[in-house]
Amino acid sequence: MKTELLFKPTAIQNKALRLLKTGAKHILLFGGSRSGKTTVLVMAVIYRSIRFAGSRHLICRYRAKDARSSVMRETLLPWLDRTIGINGYTYLAHESMVTMYNGSEIWIGGLGDREQADKILGHEYNTIYFNEISQLSYAAVTTAYSRLAMRIPGCRNLFMYDCNPGSPLHWAYKIFVLKKTFLTGESLEKPELYQSMMLNPEDNKVNLPEDYISDILDVLPEKQKARFRDGLWVKAEGVIYDKFDEKMIINKADLPIEFDCYAAGQDFGLNITFVKIGWFRDCIYVLNDYGAFNMTTQSFNEELTARGWLTCESGPSCPVYCDPAGGERIQEITGGLKANNSVESGIDYICAKMERKQFFVCGTCNGVLSEIWDYCRNEAGEIVKVNYHYMDALRYAVFSSVQQGVVFQ
Repeated sequence: MKTELLFKPTAIQNKALRLLKTGAKHILLFGGSRSGKTTVLVMAVIYRSIRFAGSRHLICRYRAKDARSSVMRETLLPWLDRTIGINGYTYLAHESMVTMYNGSEIWIGGLGDREQADKILGHEYNTIYFNEISQLSYAAVTTAYSRLAMRIPGCRNLFMYDCNPGSPLHWAYKIFVLKKTFLTGESLEKPELYQSMMLNPEDNKVNLPEDYISDILDVLPEKQKARFRDGLWVKAEGVIYDKFDEKMIINKADLPIEFDCYAAGQDFGLNITFVKIGWFRDCIYVLNDYGAFNMTTQSFNEELTARGWLTCESGPSCPVYCDPAGGERIQEITGGLKANNSVESGIDYICAKMERKQFFVCGTCNGVLSEIWDYCRNEAGEIVKVNYHYMDALRYAVFSSVQQGVVFQ
């Protein structure tokens, strides 16, 4: 049985592998399409599983089916065949799990499905590799942090991440590039634990078709080219709120002293989110937001109550317009009402407010800010259902309050 890795990394991939050997706890590889990021990290997982018998490792992304197709079938299984051979491991398709000849396990899963999330987060791991984190919420990632707790002698537990960059408002950019905490914006207490590296297609040219860069990446629209060829953090192509700019992000001290009225929006699901807004004359101010992963509606409501966000300045409950598909969960939210879910009309209304410079977001609303430039449409004009939960809650709050006559425009 083969037990040595036959992976021949490029110069930049070698540099990335050396980064994994430093004292950093969190390693992010970001950059353009087919730059070798996933291969490097998958090989690191394979090496660690061979080196430390009986260890357990998790590779996850937003959708389990994408993790199985793009990571397991295209990268993990082929490399296992090349390195330890087909007799060196067992692949249990129904479990999406590989058992190595030495008892180590590599699990594959998705954090976007409750059953899948409960299943993979029911174990402890030595490595957690978050694949394509531009699609994962900060709440989902940090919920998984507690599962990096397996103890194997000599094995340093490690978080690994990769992505094609999202917008410069994304939580990963804030943490790994700016070296700031996502929730408060303060400097990281131990920045040396968070390291990142850019890998681009040009760095992996030897492993790509000759025409891949020139005939595919070079002819992309400018925003896609910046992201998928050059590995830059930019607004998404087809971004819905393209009129939003950083001048609309304001400090808490610069908010109006009083508001004419308040409203909030509530989205349910595995990623549960809340957004509170204030109206002052013709302007909308996003005041607070909060999100959690795999939390019950009752516990979520208790958290909002403890924060004091479900009341207005004058005392009564703030109307909370909830996802109408929430059913009985709406009753568990203080002040919960069915939202108006006219998606296109709501989006058009918010876009108009942005265009008129009548829309502002408090700088502490990290959830809204992390999604607003990644909320986009695909080539068919359909809204991409990734990083959209705060955007739904925002739309419920804004458009429902207008339609219910809470504000008069």
